[in-house]
Amino acid sequence: VLAHVDSTRRNAIQRHHSVTHLLHWALHEVVSTVASQEGSYVGPEKLTFDFNWQPLTSHQIADVERLVNERILENAGVSWVEVPYTDVQSRRDVMQFFGDKYGEMVRVVDIGGYSKELCGGTHTRSTGEIGLFRINAEAAIAAGLRRIEAVAGLIAYDSALTDTQRLH
Repeated sequence: VLAHVDSTRRNAIQRHHSVTHLLHWALHEVVSTVASQEGSYVGPEKLTFDFNWQPLTSHQIADVERLVNERILENAGVSWVEVPYTDVQSRRDVMQFFGDKYGEMVRVVDIGGYSKELCGGTHTRSTGEIGLFRINAEAAIAAGLRRIEAVAGLIAYDSALTDTQRLH
């Protein structure tokens, strides 16, 4: 068997996945720890983040976006370690989704010491690899459920460029 990884596609997915963790952390900082993830999509072209809360104000959206970009600029390390689930199941500093079923061993992803989540996905090695982060939309998708659509890296740059050209 010969396997080939499309590195451009994978790097874009890594950027969107790592920044999803930062987005979740920033929502807790700006809005409330009650605003928790209810689902997400991480692809090469964008990310979506579903959460239970009320509509965000434009000020809150700007604060979340700025906080995420500040953490990106810090170029903090992204690390992960596999540990027995029993070691982390009662830790309040590690985000976990109790509707999920975890095996005996879990992977804890730590971004800069401030975002810790159980996660098995692919990530950048540092926050600086994410590049620019932009929130493109925030809207209701069901009663009490909101969705943020966002982009990172060169896709975010292209989005900013398009907006600037539209304004001109």
